[in-house]
Amino acid sequence: MAQIFISYSRSDRPAIEKLSDALEAAGHAVWWDRHIRGGAAFAKDIEAQLQKADAIIVAWSSDSKESDWVKDEAVFARDKGILIPINLSGGDAPLGFRQYQIIDFLKWKGDPKDEPVQSLLSAIADLTGGEAPEKVEPAPPTLIDKLKINPALTAGIIGGVMMLAIAGFLLMRETSQEEPAEQVAAAGRLPAPSEVSIGVLPFTDMSPEGNQEYFADGLSEELLNVLVRIEGLKVASRTSSFALKNEILNIGDIAKRLKVNYVLEGSVRKMDNRIRITAQLIDARDDRHLWSDTYDRHLSDIFRIQDEIATAVVGELRDELGMAANAPVVIKPATENMSAYDMYLRAREKFIARGTANVRESLQLFEQVVDMDPGFARGWEGLAAVYAIATSWGILDRDYSALSLVAAKKALDLDPELSMPYAVMGLTYRTHYPTPWAESIQNLQNAIERDDKNSNAWLWLGMNYMATGDADAAIDAFNNCMEIDEAARLCRKYRSISNLFLGNVDEAMADAEENAKIGYFGDFDVYISTFLQRNDIITAYTVSRNVYWWGGFPHSDYIDALINPDNQPADRLSTFEKWGEANKVTVYGRTNVMLAIRAYDKIDVETFDNDYEDLWLPQFAHFRKSEDFIRLTEALGLADYWREVGFPSRCRELPEDKFECD
Repeated sequence: MAQIFISYSRSDRPAIEKLSDALEAAGHAVWWDRHIRGGAAFAKDIEAQLQKADAIIVAWSSDSKESDWVKDEAVFARDKGILIPINLSGGDAPLGFRQYQIIDFLKWKGDPKDEPVQSLLSAIADLTGGEAPEKVEPAPPTLIDKLKINPALTAGIIGGVMMLAIAGFLLMRETSQEEPAEQVAAAGRLPAPSEVSIGVLPFTDMSPEGNQEYFADGLSEELLNVLVRIEGLKVASRTSSFALKNEILNIGDIAKRLKVNYVLEGSVRKMDNRIRITAQLIDARDDRHLWSDTYDRHLSDIFRIQDEIATAVVGELRDELGMAANAPVVIKPATENMSAYDMYLRAREKFIARGTANVRESLQLFEQVVDMDPGFARGWEGLAAVYAIATSWGILDRDYSALSLVAAKKALDLDPELSMPYAVMGLTYRTHYPTPWAESIQNLQNAIERDDKNSNAWLWLGMNYMATGDADAAIDAFNNCMEIDEAARLCRKYRSISNLFLGNVDEAMADAEENAKIGYFGDFDVYISTFLQRNDIITAYTVSRNVYWWGGFPHSDYIDALINPDNQPADRLSTFEKWGEANKVTVYGRTNVMLAIRAYDKIDVETFDNDYEDLWLPQFAHFRKSEDFIRLTEALGLADYWREVGFPSRCRELPEDKFECD
């Protein structure tokens, strides 16, 4: 048995599928991209299989002769001495391959007993030093094969399937959960979504040392950010696309996961100042290869390559997008300093990864980026972003709030059309007390005006509306965030909590369930009261023990405080204070705990933990009627904001500049 690799153009897939079946029936192990893995692994799979192959069959056709992928694989096979070319559509092989005897498959109809297949089997045996395997008759036609041949039979089968589906549904309703009904998935093409949609997969690092993943990821993200601005083109979010990075999926499965009908994938090989980028666009509805190209350039051409790839993609889709022919996509070079750009991509990778060590390294790298090129606006933008989150990761050696504002304003001085610096300013102002809420919200709105696909800006705007008590506006913002990135767990979490404010418990718990399915339980303690109201004591305790995992946390006291808020024992605060001392936890900084045990006097600007959602949860309505709530909202700048723009629905203005809430 030989290990066979088949190189071909996707337009020839039907013939290759039959050829693969014939070779496998003859006893060979055949690899072609039916077996390919999705995400960033696809090019590595190809290279690994090329290295393992005993023989490489190159299927020349009018399309494959134009494919850089096929020609690259043919060169590899020729240089290794294991090339077996076949001819599918006539004409000469490309230059450099015409000296090889080509096996003619022009008239082959798919029968494994025909001469072309027998000649190919003999060529494999000659090349690998074995004997031609004994012929094996092809398997009898399957039901799917019959459906392809007989459309009338297809119609009858479909009608039967519909009847079975209805019967199966009725049976399934009565089937014991201990004996789940068997589920059968119908085979077929990917349904075309109503919009033109594309997923940009993480490009694969093919560099010799394998140390350029940050560059390949950065290129993928840059292309995604360019395509997302094409009117009429829906682009799967980075979160969704990059989640498939190491999964083993075919193109059809990838498209279904991303809910797109086109997929862009590729690879990057970077050595010193040279770069080789290969990209291809696939119509996932029929697994048809639409376009591919290879760019072997100097690193300084990186932005021009992005131009060319994006223009080629848009060119293939222009009819569906209703665009003029050959409409170019122009990308303004971010910097002329390629060393600064390379370091920028490294810094961005660390920023996205998060974690204290990564954030610290990202901060240092971004500072080096703007030192190398002080005119690099996106470098300042990145620096502003990492400064803005530094303190939340325990990096406290400088005034990062002030530094963030300086960097953001510098970025806007260089490029006023950037969106993220405005968003960062909006986020940073939120950390100041009293918070200038109107200014914070205005900056986030400015960010969205410049880029309405900025999901972070929508998230932070929604959080601001939630903090100020406007749950309806918050939900609108989170809905926009989810429309851009349906995998955005933070937007889903805060939309859920905002629905709790409004008493929309079913909607809130539906979002909580979706986050739980992906293993995200951030701030799940807000649902403890809901579980208690549903008499689900076990889940309430389970959540409490997962959220408050420190040794000896008084779970029973906490839950009893939520069940019986009006009957707090006199020593309850001291119980939590003792726990805090034993575990070196600042218990007064656990705002929700202080609210639950009604230790309102312990909540002030110094101890408030910035979880503004706690102020508006139904279980803490008693706090909103207290003088302590008035005192805290004055200190946080909320009261001044309400007097300026109007009070939220739960609050009312009173004479003498006073107000009350419920």
